[in-house]
Amino acid sequence: MSFDDTDREPDQTFSLNRDLTGELEYATKISRFSNVYHLSIHISKNFGADTTKVLYIGLRGEWTELRRHEVTICNYEASANPADHRVHQVTPQTHFIS
Repeated sequence: MSFDDTDREPDQTFSLNRDLTGELEYATKISRFSNVYHLSIHISKNFGADTTKVLYIGLRGEWTELRRHEVTICNYEASANPADHRVHQVTPQTHFIS
């Protein structure tokens, strides 16, 4: 993610409240985050300070092991083999215009 990506529509936006005890939880749209492999968080504003300091971001949910399905059947051609491809021969036509 770069700063150019922050102009895109986010999956969810939160209005943060001051949380001095670290007890606030924010409800997420479960359907938007059901299969997340990468999460980017952009904090665009703070409470009026010159700098933003984040001490903790906790994520809660169910962890599932990543299952990678390897390629089962795959054919790669560095260059096409003409014997593998049907070629339609077209008889050239000559047109004379007088």
